[in-house]
Amino acid sequence: GAAPGCAGARSPIQSRPSKSGRGLTPDAIREHAPKILTTAQREAYFETGFLCAEGLIPDAWLKRLNALSEAFIDESRGVTVSNEAFDIGPRHSSDTPHVRRLRALVDRHPDFWRFAAESPLADIAADLVGPDVKFHSSKLNYKWPGTGEIVQWHQDIPAWPHTNYSPVTLGVYLTDCPAAQGPLMCLPGTHNGSIFVHRDDAGAWTGSVRAADLATVAVSRAADPAAPPRPPLPPHARPAHPTPPH
Repeated sequence: GAAPGCAGARSPIQSRPSKSGRGLTPDAIREHAPKILTTAQREAYFETGFLCAEGLIPDAWLKRLNALSEAFIDESRGVTVSNEAFDIGPRHSSDTPHVRRLRALVDRHPDFWRFAAESPLADIAADLVGPDVKFHSSKLNYKWPGTGEIVQWHQDIPAWPHTNYSPVTLGVYLTDCPAAQGPLMCLPGTHNGSIFVHRDDAGAWTGSVRAADLATVAVSRAADPAAPPRPPLPPHARPAHPTPPH
């Protein structure tokens, strides 16, 4: 049979802008002692633009999130087209659900908001972007077997409404996602590089980096930040990253 897919929750969190209208600099963030992460972990994030940190989410939370995920997948069996809750894939049916994304998690169930507000997530974000943080949004992504689940090379910030680079996305794998299942990859150091155009030659939005621009970076250096079991994965708003085929 087909290999199982991966599931992971993502929550963009941003620091409130400084007086300059930008996020805090690493030096300013270093003035605040980390609450959850080690100093070495925080420095790795500043250097590479992403971080893998194991053992930070209690098992009870992971079990609850997986139970909620299963309940919503079951609910999706009665859905035939995408709506405000479900982003439905082309192979979706009542017998074989194909949900690409559960949207706006905190609007779906109170426990999703409890996870955002009461788990270590907010303190992890504060360790990375500064102590004054606010929640922006959340979603639960699913990756099923097949080439249709590829996400091309892109940066997050061009698709977001923010006017500075303070957001950090905290991603938590709910299930193991070995290399064969195409986990998220990140290109170290691209958070300090160019913001690439995410449109085609005609100016239409594609959500991915142009091939000519991609040829200017060493994509062979892309790293899988997390080895199983998959821990929280905070990427900066700017690193280039794809998810390969499953």
